[in-house]
Order: sequence, then C-alpha cells, then structure tokens
Amino acid sequence: MSQTFQRPQNSRSLVKVAYEPQEARLWRGRGIVIDLFRFSNTVCALLKSGRRDIRMYSDPARAAAIKAIEKKSDLFSEIDFPPEVDKYDNSPYIALHASDASRPALIVTNSGSPAVASLVNAEEILIGCFANMPFVARHCREKQMDTLIVPACLYYDKKHVEDFICARAVADAIEGRESFAAALDEIRLSARMADFMAFRPETGKRDLNIILEKGTMDVVPLVKLSGACGTITDASDI
Repeated sequence: MSQTFQRPQNSRSLVKVAYEPQEARLWRGRGIVIDLFRFSNTVCALLKSGRRDIRMYSDPARAAAIKAIEKKSDLFSEIDFPPEVDKYDNSPYIALHASDASRPALIVTNSGSPAVASLVNAEEILIGCFANMPFVARHCREKQMDTLIVPACLYYDKKHVEDFICARAVADAIEGRESFAAALDEIRLSARMADFMAFRPETGKRDLNIILEKGTMDVVPLVKLSGACGTITDASDI
C-alpha cells in the first residue's frame, strides 16, 4: 500500500510513496522515480554537465543496439553487457566529471529504468534524489499535481532501502518539512553504504560524495516516454 502524507492547508495535491509496483502503472498524476544508488544521480549529473541529448531505455538489448548504431554516443549502465559493448559504469561521478558532455548519453539500469517505464499513464514523470531534492520540491509546489513517489527498488530488490528513505524525504520536502538529516542517518545505520562500496571500488567513494549531498544539482529531470525509450530534459528550463 502507498503512504499518504498530510496536506498543508494551502495545498490541494496529494503526495504518496508507492509500496507496490502496480501503483505506478495505474498512476495518472505526477510520478517521481527515486533510485538513489545511482540512476537518479547519474541522470542529474548528465544534465548538470550540459548534455543536451539524454535517452533512457528500459530494455538493455535495445540500449546496446542503439549504442552500436550511434558510435559517438555514451552508454551508462551497471548491467553486465558482453565485452564488445562499450560503456561507462552507472556512475554520477563519471557522468559529471569524467566523460564528454558534447556526446549523446544513453542510460539503462536494473531498477531506475524499469521504474520510469512503469509510469506509462502518468501525466508527468520526474527523477529525484537528495542532490536535486530542493529543486524537485519547488517544481512540485509551483505546479500542483497529485504525486506518486516511486522507489525504484520495487523493480529490482526491495532490500535497497535507501530508495524508500529518500522517497519519504522528498515527500516531506514537497510538503514543506525538513527530514534530510534524519534520512541520511537512517541510510548510514543501514548496511547499504558498505554494500555499495564493496561492489564499486573504483568510483564508489566519489559517487557517494555526490549521492549523499543535498541540493548540489539544480536540475529537474523530466522524462517523456515513447515506447521503450524516454527522452530526458530539464523541467527547470521549460
């Protein structure tokens, strides 16, 4: 079941956190996907770096096929592709500091991409994290709409509790409450940071330095779905 947050007196919109995958597919308002480790931050970093052509794919094979055709594009993914598929890791640090921002960016991931693709009936799809939380919250307050916040781990592994923790903090921020410090403490008390570092020895620490900061990327990723592809732009530029 979803968790509904109390509306302020001057608000007419609901904010919910999804706890079952089917909630996203049925949702018709605004959906915000939270994949804290790392899809959400990588997408924000791609926008912040100045990338103008960013596309998300829900199907790894499709993403690899597009990469093979568009040889001057960059593919970002943590998925284990065959060796002949040239790609970057799904790393916000690489997206922001160690790749060519003039090239098209393609991204496909285990949880974030399917979560976005599930929002097929949503009026608006955003991507959020701590790094852009103040800007997503402002966008939602200025453009009132019933909002479902979708933890991406629903589509991969529910033990990735950081998505739920961040989703609740984003809901609080939209409603004008501050819970970032408590959310950060909750993540640090879990085993998830150690898990992350164990599997990402090359960029893990630098990625976490981006992931666990609030308000460092003033972008609001907006996704327009077309089949298995989602075009990503910055809603704050509209």
